[in-house]
Amino acid sequence: MKHKQFEEWLQLSLYNELSEQEQTVLDNHLTTCERCRVELNELKEMHATLAHHRPIAIQESLLQDARRNLRLRIQTDAEQKSLWTKLKGILDGFLTPPLQVALGGVATLVMGILVGYFVFKTPSEKNLPLRQAAFASSAMEAGESQITNIRFIDRNTQNGDVEFTFETITPVRIRGNVNDENVQKVLARALVSDQNAGVRLRAVNMIGTQTEQKQAGAPVLDTEVKAALITALLHDRNLGVRKEALNVLKNYLPDPIIVRAFLSVLANETNTGLKITVINSLDLSKYENQPVNREILDMFKNKAQSDDNNYIRIRAKLALQEVQQ
Repeated sequence: MKHKQFEEWLQLSLYNELSEQEQTVLDNHLTTCERCRVELNELKEMHATLAHHRPIAIQESLLQDARRNLRLRIQTDAEQKSLWTKLKGILDGFLTPPLQVALGGVATLVMGILVGYFVFKTPSEKNLPLRQAAFASSAMEAGESQITNIRFIDRNTQNGDVEFTFETITPVRIRGNVNDENVQKVLARALVSDQNAGVRLRAVNMIGTQTEQKQAGAPVLDTEVKAALITALLHDRNLGVRKEALNVLKNYLPDPIIVRAFLSVLANETNTGLKITVINSLDLSKYENQPVNREILDMFKNKAQSDDNNYIRIRAKLALQEVQQ
């Protein structure tokens, strides 16, 4: 048997791909061939090294971003190709070859002028395009739900106009009215996801401006915005953010969902000031015919008997007495 055959068997032996008879022949050969023994040892060391260097696990979020970017690039290329194909078909149908060549030259010249204009034109702040709220919302609905690095630029307290930038995958600049649904949703996501307490506080303040701008009562609160405010009220680590969320939500009582969030504050909040604000906000007379009436009564009875704060106990007792009269 040729020596090259034994060298091929060395690799197969490591993967247990040899038959019993072939393995026996190889083992007998190794007892007499120093060269093959050395090569076998080198192969074993290489396999051992590879076994200790496994591929790095890629995070699912990175894979999703890559897939999304790839889909967008493919879609863009397809649209561009489709447009060029249609245009070429039209030109082929109406223009003779000499005219096509001439038109191509003119198009190239015009394209060169346009490129030079946009490349060498000095940008100015007033000419920078601003992405509108609808665009920002559609971008988030495509998958970029995480709002980060929000930066507030301007706020008009007279008419409610606000301007700020934030990042999803790429930086976004937005200009719109604080009462706009899309602006509200961006602020809501910043309220629950931004790591900076100051940003979260400004976000909830701007959401509250919606109520301030309304003359005849608070406007209807979007479900996503309401959920963000309740999350901030119950779980935000910053007391100021929790307090501002509470002040905004008070304007939307007697919403049952908000009422239950307030009851949770009475049961679990460690800050006495917030609990006092909550108990002063809950007028028992407004909930007599609502499903949450029993929950409120039970909470007030509990607080009248066992709350650590004397004011809260007295306030709960007085509220219960007013209902019983």
